Amino acid sequence: MEPLVSIVIPTLNSAKTIRKTLESIKLLNYPNVELIVVDGKSDDGTLDIVKEYKNVYNLRIVIEERRGRGVAYNRGVLESKGKYVAFLDSDATIATPGWISDAVKVLETDDKVAVVFTKVYSPPDSTIMQKAIDTFLCKGYTTANGAVYRRDAVLKVGGFNEKMNYLQEDELLHRLKKAGYTFYVNYSDYIYHYHRNSLRSYIKQNVEAAKGAKAYKAFTSEKWIVKDSMTRLLTLLISVALSVILIVTGKILLFLALILLFYVMLYIKVNLETCKQYKWSKYTLLAPFLIYMSLIGFFIGYVSPQKS
Repeated sequence: MEPLVSIVIPTLNSAKTIRKTLESIKLLNYPNVELIVVDGKSDDGTLDIVKEYKNVYNLRIVIEERRGRGVAYNRGVLESKGKYVAFLDSDATIATPGWISDAVKVLETDDKVAVVFTKVYSPPDSTIMQKAIDTFLCKGYTTANGAVYRRDAVLKVGGFNEKMNYLQEDELLHRLKKAGYTFYVNYSDYIYHYHRNSLRSYIKQNVEAAKGAKAYKAFTSEKWIVKDSMTRLLTLLISVALSVILIVTGKILLFLALILLFYVMLYIKVNLETCKQYKWSKYTLLAPFLIYMSLIGFFIGYVSPQKS
């Protein structure tokens, strides 16, 4: 018999999306799963919807009063009974039947693999903005959403860092690798997840990303995060400084040429690096602007003082 897999779904006021998430479980070709919904005391009817599925799935509801993704993830791991623990966001859906079964094959073959990451893409009905964001985020994979972890390995290294609300998956992976484990990326299956759909929420997300980067550096001392952060900050500062100088000195045409050059460079970079379904598509046209907005958000988050 296939090993039990616990699918943990953290929720907080997810009434608008949780039904689609739970319905997508039916797509799986792997029968031996339990569902654990970890709820942060929703007050919008989320749990009423979840309870409708208690007779459909092997499903349990756990109330966790403390807030934070790391907290919800850890509670899910502790409550789980499976050999493996998978995570699915409450606004995400399973896109391919083999999500669990293909990950289990990898984990059962090599006991040094602690986690199988699954690719996450923007759904077909996403807005142009969401698809544009996906053009430069789709190449990533270290996200707990869609990841399938070896339960005992996660517990062995102490679980998710509850002091982090961003990049906690990367920080956990850092500790797993230090403990001698490795990871695998499943490119055959994928999860659908919507990106932010307003500039305000998108900039706010990148503010949190910068805070996560600072926390990741503090906990791991990894050099790559410093290089990545400095590249973002310097790109923004240099572009702003040059723009101000050109405007103040009245060189407006040169200023406009600088903007065009910056746009073209980012446009080409995105198309060279993006996933194959987006190369030279209409969605990459908006990508340079959104990348620049992400730099603004990242700068705000990085220079903001950390809360104790």
